[in-house]
Amino acid sequence: MRDTTFVLQKICKQIALSDTAKETVVREYKALGELITNSDRITSDVDVKPQGSYNLGTAIKPLNGSDDDFDIDLVAVIHGSLNAAETKHSVGDVLKSSGLYAKKLLPEKNRAWTIKYQDSHVDVVPGVDGQQSDIMITNRIDKNTYRYRQSSPFEFKTWFMQKGQDIYQNSTFSKGYVRAEVEAPEEYKEYTILQEVVQLLKYHRNKMFEKRDDKLKPISMIVTILAAKAYTGQDDLSDALVSVVNGLRKQIEYDLNENPHIFNPTNNSEDFTDKWQDHPERKDAFFEWLRSVESDLGTTNQTEIMQWHERLSSIYGANRVQNAFEALGERQSEVQRQGRVSLNSNGVFEGDTSEKKVRPHTYWGD
Repeated sequence: MRDTTFVLQKICKQIALSDTAKETVVREYKALGELITNSDRITSDVDVKPQGSYNLGTAIKPLNGSDDDFDIDLVAVIHGSLNAAETKHSVGDVLKSSGLYAKKLLPEKNRAWTIKYQDSHVDVVPGVDGQQSDIMITNRIDKNTYRYRQSSPFEFKTWFMQKGQDIYQNSTFSKGYVRAEVEAPEEYKEYTILQEVVQLLKYHRNKMFEKRDDKLKPISMIVTILAAKAYTGQDDLSDALVSVVNGLRKQIEYDLNENPHIFNPTNNSEDFTDKWQDHPERKDAFFEWLRSVESDLGTTNQTEIMQWHERLSSIYGANRVQNAFEALGERQSEVQRQGRVSLNSNGVFEGDTSEKKVRPHTYWGD
């Protein structure tokens, strides 16, 4: 394993959600799911399903707050012929009538109801069954106007997991799936290399926009789509990070007027740059982030060690990076004691040569 990969993996373990946060997420999903599906305020059948970063295995800790904080998303799919306003308000009425959640409920968002804790939140997105997409979610156009819009979060998850190809770093890990009446989020015991790359990119983005208008921050789906499209099955995390970062820009599509677009690869009607024309400052902020991440992480395997240490510290936190480098030092000492030292062509220590990587499965086409 490369030294750079060892450090990056240690950082990933520190920025991923803690076990306590994961337990809280599952508990919140179950409680909210049972509240909504059992409520008399919705007369039609309802399915509550996880979506978003947690369900994709790319969730990370918030920049501020404790290690046990989280941000999660779920959809409440009503199986009925309600109009968009009725769908949105029926789910909102359930939450407002709950003694537990009413006091934590924020003012209505355009597409979701948000339950806010001190440094965590849950977004509940109402929707109905879709004919040309997984679901049709509600979207508030103005104060009194609601419409449906296509969304395909479940097909997207299948696509994303296929892109990851079940490639893990130095692991023989295998996954299992559990289904319940209220579909619980998947419990990830270990993350694929692609999932870890997305976690690193998202934390970089969060740090860059920490003190700026949150609406300027590129949305997670944009980061996730571009990273997954740029990933080509590398079985080493640092190699994958460099390849993906330097390939992000190539994944952006442009129309005849040179306007950039980033579509849901499983549903071309879902364009995650749809607000850029009305808000060009968001497009500018995305390309600013793209230049920054290319500069910061695009030369990971060619950067002098102390410079890389400083760069990582400014992004992921000095304590986390110091912990990772201290663990690297201990690992190097142990490898040297056992005589398993490998040098690259420049004479630089590259770690234990005895570890084996999981090779990619090529069971899908692009």
